[in-house]
Amino acid sequence: MKNIGIILIIFFALSCNNKTNKKPTEKVKIEYLSSNYKNETEEKIEFSRIVKDSSNLNLIEGEISFDENYNTLQKITNKKIVLEPEVDSIKSALKNKGYRESFDNIGKIIFVQMQPKNENDFQVLDLLHSMEEKIHEELNSNGLGEWAAGDLGPGGANMLFKVTEWEKSVQLIMGILNQENLLDKSLIMKRLNTAEDDWNYEIIYPIDYNGVFNQM
Repeated sequence: MKNIGIILIIFFALSCNNKTNKKPTEKVKIEYLSSNYKNETEEKIEFSRIVKDSSNLNLIEGEISFDENYNTLQKITNKKIVLEPEVDSIKSALKNKGYRESFDNIGKIIFVQMQPKNENDFQVLDLLHSMEEKIHEELNSNGLGEWAAGDLGPGGANMLFKVTEWEKSVQLIMGILNQENLLDKSLIMKRLNTAEDDWNYEIIYPIDYNGVFNQM
């Protein structure tokens, strides 16, 4: 009886410890209010998006093209804080300039590239499979999409998801990455289809990412 009592005490202590260590789900305070695009050539896409973070409403504008190695090159050309009453006039001005609201006529693909530090390939592969499963289950159970592909490459651990809604899916994915302490080690991209079999990517997280993205 004494041994049974000790076992019960240990079991209770471990149960309490597991509850204490459980990671809380914290909503990421980033909201994409609008995205607009213009491409006069297939090689360059101009974008303008309004993103709300924890403290400001940001107008972020830039260009997407390819570098000499055919990696995605995103350049931020303008970032400024705007006010809520300005949003409608900004959207109207973009429409007059020939911008459109989407490139998703062939489907919506979100590309997530995790770049964990100081991990070997086996650890990264385990992490990749774990995150693919978690994100797929959450997207699927919410009717937002499913896993499409994934691999390890020189850029990092890559995951692609086919989704039905951009904003809700991005919020869900960012929340899961944040919960696992991986958001600050990740890039999140939207696929922009310039033709049926040709595309480039807009790096939407970090919200003002300026630089190269290796699609491999």
